[in-house]
Amino acid sequence: MDMLEKIAEAKEKKLPKLDLSNYKIRILPPQLFELEHLEELFLDSNLLVELPEEIVALRNLRRLSISENDLMILPENLGELKNLRRLYLGYNNLSDLPESVGELSEMYKMNVAGNDLLDVPESLGNLKKMIKLSLHDNLLEEIPSSFGDMTALEELLLDNNELEEAPESLSALENLRVLVLSGNLLTGLPEKFGAFKVLKELVLDENSITSLPDSLADVETLKVLSISSNPLEALPPKLQERADKESLQVVLES
Repeated sequence: MDMLEKIAEAKEKKLPKLDLSNYKIRILPPQLFELEHLEELFLDSNLLVELPEEIVALRNLRRLSISENDLMILPENLGELKNLRRLYLGYNNLSDLPESVGELSEMYKMNVAGNDLLDVPESLGNLKKMIKLSLHDNLLEEIPSSFGDMTALEELLLDNNELEEAPESLSALENLRVLVLSGNLLTGLPEKFGAFKVLKELVLDENSITSLPDSLADVETLKVLSISSNPLEALPPKLQERADKESLQVVLES
């Protein structure tokens, strides 16, 4: 079935899900934007360079997946998709995100990994229901302090960027369980990182970390600390004590 036939069928049968992956689509056909009932749309592995403003006509979308395209531009009005809960934009050519992403108040899972992001908007901090945010393999030099406002966040993936420091505000993420910061330019961590309430896994491999804050030993829930390929001379005494007691697994070598 070709693409237009699939769209016609979805319209006739009011199908909630439409998969148009691997159709070599360069421009989305106007018929697509008539599917107001659509809840899930998959456009992965196509040749899209731009997502048009008309996408917001699909106001009932809960899941939108456009991974592995050539996307460079997202519409400024993307935030009008008020029902969107999952957004997958991995492995495209995006250098920025529109400020309006902060208006996607129902969003709980977002993947923008493998792009060319230099920064992300402060407005992301407004996404109070976000559980997993994947921003790895980009060109990020800093993270907005507003990230500390995403209080539902459980998993934050920031590996393979250009981060020179981790903002103290991340320690306010009281539900954070996994934090991955490997492959950056970090030389240390904030003392406030000892305030994490439920953090279980902290991955710091391949940075330039020379020392860790003593306060990390206060994160009683921490089970895995991976810090291989860093110029770290020694663990703080309290952390070493926990490692010796095997209440904490410390990975020092890759």
